[in-house]
Amino acid sequence: MIKKRKAARRPQAGVRELRDRLKMAEETLRAIRAGEVDAIVVARARGEHVITLAGAELAYRILFDQMNEGAVTLTRDGTIAYCNRRFADIVRTPLGRVIGTPLRQFVPPAEQPAFDALVAAGHRENRRADTTFRADGGGLVPVSVSIAPLQLEGSRDVIGVIGVVTDISERERAEELRNRLIQQAVTAQEEERRRIARELHDEAGQSLTALLVGLRTIEESRTVTEAAELAQRLRGIAAQTLDEVGRLSRGLHPSILEEVGLPAAVTRHAQEFGQLHAVAVDVRIERLETEQLPPALQATVYRILQEALTNVAKHASARSVSVRLVRHEATVELRVQDDGAGFDPAAGAEAAPGDRHLGLQAMRERAALLGGSVNVESRPGAGTTITVHFPMRQA
Repeated sequence: MIKKRKAARRPQAGVRELRDRLKMAEETLRAIRAGEVDAIVVARARGEHVITLAGAELAYRILFDQMNEGAVTLTRDGTIAYCNRRFADIVRTPLGRVIGTPLRQFVPPAEQPAFDALVAAGHRENRRADTTFRADGGGLVPVSVSIAPLQLEGSRDVIGVIGVVTDISERERAEELRNRLIQQAVTAQEEERRRIARELHDEAGQSLTALLVGLRTIEESRTVTEAAELAQRLRGIAAQTLDEVGRLSRGLHPSILEEVGLPAAVTRHAQEFGQLHAVAVDVRIERLETEQLPPALQATVYRILQEALTNVAKHASARSVSVRLVRHEATVELRVQDDGAGFDPAAGAEAAPGDRHLGLQAMRERAALLGGSVNVESRPGAGTTITVHFPMRQA
């Protein structure tokens, strides 16, 4: 009877052992899928063999997780055996749901044939291509994918591929902004040329015509006294024309910046503006006397000041203007404030018609090229304040 009881207990013990092994195997599979297993020990005829999983060593795992690019390891059939956290962030999917999933699942159907060809070629040699991934929720993410064969050390057999995925959304946005700025810069150049051509025709051209008419009149003068009077008048016209040509020349290239520096150039231009348009001008410049700004920044500040004061002359009907140029620790600030007619900035182009709207746009374009920003504060009947900030590092 004792032998029969022992025989009955052995099958029960075997079932419990199988259940324990099955539970352990399920837990191991779960840990592998979650990326919690560092290595697997495989029993072979010639002894145990350790297979280290991708990212097993802590230092490498930290390195991969801190990368700004996504990293994936694919089996031969394209299944993700490992990925870092950055890749999970790119596809906006929890890390545990990414591992064990075919990589092509994150590729839109229309681009899957080209992507499959890229991965197939990546089993033989390094390949790179730009494509689009479909993130969790349906959003599309433009990416650059680099594929390379995965081989164990000392073996020529390719067991999968390694992929590096870079989110190029920011790069595409930067490229789009660059193209837009180039178009705007070309437009601003054409507007500047039209303005200079108009001023040459209206001012210098008319003065030269007056000189020609005056010289012809001198030829027809009856007395020396009459000719001398005409010559004196023509000399005044010639001097005025010379001043106008000099002003246009400074508008084309502000050589005054090289001669006297930005603070003196800003002060002189503001004073000349006040005298020309009978406007009271107050200029304050702080913390710019000792250290010179980069040439590109000086030229941009001067151009924006010119544009702002031109808008005041054309549209504001102001009695006084305040110009403030200050260098802070990390920025340079230009502020031009007038007590003129003002307008409604929220109404957009309708509130800033014609040249004023183009002038504000030109200021924003110039500032953006150096990483700066333009803020406009105005109300109808309450004047306008234009504040421009430039980051020193960007400049």
